[in-house]
Amino acid sequence: MMRVPVVGALLGVLLGALLVLGGAAAPASASCAADVGPDGSDIVFVGVAQEERRGFTRFSVDQVWSGPDLAPTVWVLSGQEQGAFPLWLVQSSGSSDDASFEPGTAYVVGTSAPRFGTGACSSVEATPAELAAAPADAREPVAGGLTGADPPIGALATTGLVLGGVALLVLLRVLVWRRRARRLSELARG
Repeated sequence: MMRVPVVGALLGVLLGALLVLGGAAAPASASCAADVGPDGSDIVFVGVAQEERRGFTRFSVDQVWSGPDLAPTVWVLSGQEQGAFPLWLVQSSGSSDDASFEPGTAYVVGTSAPRFGTGACSSVEATPAELAAAPADAREPVAGGLTGADPPIGALATTGLVLGGVALLVLLRVLVWRRRARRLSELARG
């Protein structure tokens, strides 16, 4: 009978835990009432989805239909905020109301300040029919406008911070080793 080494067993347990934590099911589609949509929101704008970052979506704003002035680039909380590093690498959460935005696609987005959250029922793809319903007082974004939600830092920045911390610890360890070697050398000389 062959025995599994302890290291192999630990790796198996770790892999199993990662699959359980990271294997969350995708959220189901929301069932929206007939009278909801962007029109019922405090802030309504037309924008093109640019990127998604752990529950937040960045939009380039084409028009502001209602609410305060918006900046040319706005972040919106489009889903559930995800955990901090390293949890977001293996675990995520979602709900049926999370909005799913395809990068490069235009949307009519309804949100409200100060949180700038939106959902599947308050944002729609900007079809010609939707765009035809633009209010007469629709306006362009302005440089000093609101920028929306405060997204988490990106994966590259997080990786840089972690690697910088590890490099700092290694540097400190090397300095301690050198100092210890110098002391031993001085003690041996005299």
